[in-house]
Amino acid sequence: MAQTIRTFLAAAVIGTTLVSCTTLSARNATPETATDRPAFDPPATALVERDRQVRMRDNVRLNTDVYVPNGGRKPVATILIRTPYTSELRARHQALLERGYAIVEQHERGRYLSEGDFAMLPRPAEDGWDTLDWIVARPWSDGRVATMGCSSSAENQLKLAAAGHPAHMGMIALSAGVGVAEAGPFREQGNFWRGGAWQQGWMDYFLEAMHQDWPQLPAGMSDDARRRQLAKVAVENTGSGVDHARYDETRMHLPMIEIMNELDSPRNEVADYLRRGPAHPAWSENRISQGETIAIPGYWAEAIYDISTRSTVSYFDWNRAQNLAEGRDNQTLRLTQGGHCSFGRETPDWNMGELPLGDARFDLDSEIIAFLDAWMSVEGSDTQAPPFTGVRAYLSDGFWADTDRLAFGGGAVWALGVDGTFGAADPAEGQAQALSYRYDPADPVPSLGGEIGGTGSDHEDGSFDQTPLEAREDVLVFDSGPLNAPMDLLGYAQVSLTVSSDRPDTDFTVKIMDVHPDGRAFNIGDTILRMRYRDGVDREVFMEPGQRYDITLPPILLSLTIQSGHALRVHVSSSNFPNYARNLNTVGNPYTTTEQAVARNTLHIGHDTASRIEWPMRS
Repeated sequence: MAQTIRTFLAAAVIGTTLVSCTTLSARNATPETATDRPAFDPPATALVERDRQVRMRDNVRLNTDVYVPNGGRKPVATILIRTPYTSELRARHQALLERGYAIVEQHERGRYLSEGDFAMLPRPAEDGWDTLDWIVARPWSDGRVATMGCSSSAENQLKLAAAGHPAHMGMIALSAGVGVAEAGPFREQGNFWRGGAWQQGWMDYFLEAMHQDWPQLPAGMSDDARRRQLAKVAVENTGSGVDHARYDETRMHLPMIEIMNELDSPRNEVADYLRRGPAHPAWSENRISQGETIAIPGYWAEAIYDISTRSTVSYFDWNRAQNLAEGRDNQTLRLTQGGHCSFGRETPDWNMGELPLGDARFDLDSEIIAFLDAWMSVEGSDTQAPPFTGVRAYLSDGFWADTDRLAFGGGAVWALGVDGTFGAADPAEGQAQALSYRYDPADPVPSLGGEIGGTGSDHEDGSFDQTPLEAREDVLVFDSGPLNAPMDLLGYAQVSLTVSSDRPDTDFTVKIMDVHPDGRAFNIGDTILRMRYRDGVDREVFMEPGQRYDITLPPILLSLTIQSGHALRVHVSSSNFPNYARNLNTVGNPYTTTEQAVARNTLHIGHDTASRIEWPMRS
């Protein structure tokens, strides 16, 4: 990957036109594609019922596999996994089966010959509720069910958990961000938008994994006939067959809404999502938002280099506070320095991209068992309490910090200063400076890692050296110099700027880096704001040429110790592509127009400006 980036940089970072600017993003490494996990092999004593036809309230039948310990002779608690993937069952689930839990895995509607029409997160509350009803009516069920999964199979739990089915006793939700519409300052609508900009790294996931047209058995077959037929056939419909070289060539196509057509992609929801924009009420139909409480116990896990994390962690903190106010201390969150669904694969010498992070291991399986045993009150278990409640976050070198919540700012305020300085200075004092640069949407700044690295064979999730970007005229650099003592960054950094432009709309981006003594500068978080949405994503307000604006960008979630002798560095620019869709600097719809213009953008620093970062204070 590092060599791929260097090859790309030779053409891109010095400011030439980015045309061929696809490995699959980590989001595409869905639970079904992981090759490093032992297989699920139920013992001979288990009751196994495959392809049970579970009927939903609209008469759609969902294919469901059942595994019950001890031949189903004794009612037991159940673990439910509802998935759009081939199968998520691994050794972890076998261990739970052998521990005395029944395991039920169900394909969401429209996937793998389940009936119905597929869309992302299809009817999670309704179908989940009906499936819980079906489970508790089985003779092998004792009436208690916990849901479990990572990625889509975590995201489809959230709306169901808020619905409050009486049998739903707990949930294990790993990398669950697409299930969150809005929380705190984040109106990401399932992680598709940030600061009003489309997160374009999603494109390859929809191309490869979110096809809506799947084969179906003939309508009208009986349940038994469907089961007999399903036992004879296997369906695999992921993977678009599109040459990724072709994908690289189309990512800058205009209008952007036609990119999937240009790729001859199978039908998916990208165009519909772009038409919605960042404030459509449909985002909340199958996703949870702050204000909807999940009262059942929850074990959550999120990762700093996962697009899922900011809104999910913000929702977690709000939801935990609601539960505590009602006397329930029942929410647990692991925050790792990893990528999407990477939990449990950490090593003694863990790296995220090229950033060394030390021994980041933790025993995920033991924590899941302890959580389930505690909250499901499993007979014969010696576990009396969940592993912990609140947040446990990885900082570095094997150290995990416990906190009740992740703060928004509250710590030291560092100003972006003249001559590229960055530190604890008062921007109300001293010299003022206006730094202008030319932003050309035909030549955006390459992302070089981040939280979602799709849409390009030269992009990957994670942390990589950003110094090659500093040769570009449109990247402004601010550096603290070496720190005299370690600095724990845990929580949300609050980012504000004072800016102006000669165009009615443009973007401003901020990237924070940990600068090692050898000079490498590793990205540890970034953010973006589309200026037409500076007053909120539900209304467009365009800029007046030359007018100064004080803006607040979406906060950056951090969890890292910056070591003594390291420095903190900030890049300010107007693009971070292809992680975020380009702003075309016009008043047109950026996803349906072909019109683009070059912007002259200005960052104002020093006296009487808002250009600063407020670091989170660890609580």
